Amino acid sequence: MGQRVSRASLLAGNSAQSALQRIAELLLSEDALRQLVAIDEITDDALAWAVAHGIVMYGAPMDKTQATTLPFTLLPTPFPADLYGQAMDMAAGFHTLMDKVACDMPWLQQVLEVTGKIDPICGPLLAICSKVYGQEGKDHALDIRLNMMRNDFMLDTASHQRAAYPLKQIELNMISVSFSTHAQDITEVHRYLLCKYLHRLDAMLTPELVGVALDHGLPASPNALGLAAAIADAHRAYGKRWPHAERNRVVLFIADQAESNELDHRKLEMALFKNHQIVSLRRSLTQVAAQRTSLLMPLAIHQNAGSMSPQALIIDDHEVTVAYFRSGYWPEQYNPAEACWETRELIERSEAVKCPSAPAQLAGMKKVQQVLCKPDQIGLFLPSRQAELLARTFAKMSDPTVASEDVRAALRDPSDWVLKPQIEGSGRLLFDAEISDALQSRSEAELAEFILMERIRPPITPSAIYNADNSGRAVPSVRSSVGELGIFGTLVADGRRQLRNDACGHLLRSKAHQTNQGGVFVGNAVVDAPLLLPSQVFWSRVL
Repeated sequence: MGQRVSRASLLAGNSAQSALQRIAELLLSEDALRQLVAIDEITDDALAWAVAHGIVMYGAPMDKTQATTLPFTLLPTPFPADLYGQAMDMAAGFHTLMDKVACDMPWLQQVLEVTGKIDPICGPLLAICSKVYGQEGKDHALDIRLNMMRNDFMLDTASHQRAAYPLKQIELNMISVSFSTHAQDITEVHRYLLCKYLHRLDAMLTPELVGVALDHGLPASPNALGLAAAIADAHRAYGKRWPHAERNRVVLFIADQAESNELDHRKLEMALFKNHQIVSLRRSLTQVAAQRTSLLMPLAIHQNAGSMSPQALIIDDHEVTVAYFRSGYWPEQYNPAEACWETRELIERSEAVKCPSAPAQLAGMKKVQQVLCKPDQIGLFLPSRQAELLARTFAKMSDPTVASEDVRAALRDPSDWVLKPQIEGSGRLLFDAEISDALQSRSEAELAEFILMERIRPPITPSAIYNADNSGRAVPSVRSSVGELGIFGTLVADGRRQLRNDACGHLLRSKAHQTNQGGVFVGNAVVDAPLLLPSQVFWSRVL
């Protein structure tokens, strides 16, 4: 009994916060991390727990009998709690902003006019919008709309040292936001490893005390629950608007057949079934295109619908309530191109809830992000107070085709800038000498594919990772890393009425600090999780 009382007193008061700070000290120490990864069984434990939680991918996607773990950190990375909280608090404002942008087709068409002429995704999407949402077409503001987004931020040490706002938005992804379910599960792996092994470095960090400290500092990220709930809300809104069903109704996951990250989708599909009893189909754009002559069937006219001739989307004799795109952001995914783009237009014409719709996907273009950085533009969509709050996170962005002071600055010192293309996940960011070369050698039309963005200088922290050796055994190591925080969020609207607008969780990705390009699947980044600290504690240890 005495031991139990002593343990209870240890957990009371400020003990958990003190323990959390001690945990952070260890995780920010390269020596401490090396001691942890030197423990024989820690990597085997990490991999076993990762597999048990489904943090896996297909190495050869057409062979479903073989899977391997997704690259991940063995332990979480410290992050300032106040900035994490502010990123979560700002989510609803960002969601409303993107929805309003998507519903303003004239503004989108004007902003993306030049980009659409050279970008292989933007151009066809604009053409679809002109046909479907033109003057004679649907009013997107009256549609049932579902947006599932991930807003990515980095900490900027330069801003912090200038006493400016250190949280900078990198991009807001509107289509196929990945790693949501893996992000929620990596937290459980980290929790287990910290509770099991930290006492070997500090005897006071007992599993019980570490567990209580992590209740404060290692936030859960229930992304699958939140995203599935949003899909279910859209599914039910469709059912209320179109109550007469002649066929079974399903959610359609539009995904590549050769998809390495399929398990990330599948865990969301499972949450949709387990929590809402909604079943799903999976089809690639190519597979849907093979049925395009019979995709649409008339629906009874509804007074609140955006179309005077509403049509249902039919796949294999199922009526689709929600078409959820985990593909469609990369030109090669439209194969054969003509048939697949025709199919994308048919899906857009249907009353199925699109995630994202063509307008919402356009709203996520880098060019739109650059234009919204202008105070007079973001103010078109949000009240001034809210617009000012969101704009605090904007990095400086410019059009590289315009002879501006930013372009001249990039020519003088390109190390302070990055050139980013429109296409999601391209891995084609330009840095340093590549920037000055591009600005001087490429035509205006070629440069219109890019935006020029101020380079962020995130803090460098140690990170415990693993790599496979020639025998296939995982070998742990410690590297210097930088992190990028993503906030997953959802918005569901039935016409002009919002049904849901919330943040549902997070993702932290980290990469070696000397690596410019991102991307988990190209081997540059790994899935991570944030350990939240008081801001003053964090900055005192990383600057």
